[in-house]
Amino acid sequence: MAIENNKYLHMKNKIVNLFLISSFVICLVNCKADGDQEQLTEEEKRIQDSISKVEQRLRGDSLKQKNPLLILPPDSAYTGDYVDKYPSGIKKFVGFYRFGKRHGQWFSFYPNGAAWSEMHYDKGLRHGPNLAYFENGKMRFSGFYKNDKQDSVWSYYDTTGALAQKVLFKNDRVLKYLPLK
Repeated sequence: MAIENNKYLHMKNKIVNLFLISSFVICLVNCKADGDQEQLTEEEKRIQDSISKVEQRLRGDSLKQKNPLLILPPDSAYTGDYVDKYPSGIKKFVGFYRFGKRHGQWFSFYPNGAAWSEMHYDKGLRHGPNLAYFENGKMRFSGFYKNDKQDSVWSYYDTTGALAQKVLFKNDRVLKYLPLK
């Protein structure tokens, strides 16, 4: 409980500081005389930029509190590797962003370090093979996405690794259930 209160106070302090800084910048920009509408100084631009980054970070922190499995890039134009970890230090997500969108192969892991899923993305859309595993390492399901829609045969397994169901998808719609042969 003390940790939650500490997090709340920390978040509250961030919001108050953001408000104070925002007010200062608004005053700098809007409080100039009407006849003195010059460009922002370098210092004013730097302050506005840092406010924008703080706002993005606060929005991301708030969303992650609501959904700890949410994956967000450091900023909307970020390109590069992404690694998120559990508080224990074990990797939670590993992937790559291209211009703020997931791109290429992404992996997620359970808190014990076991593989949870492997997804492929193309410019932010799921595209390619999708594999998910139970915490015991057995396959949970496998299938293929095409332009962010389920496509082809998807296979679902029980916790022992036995095939439980096969379904044919096209454009996110079930075409038919296939025999388990």
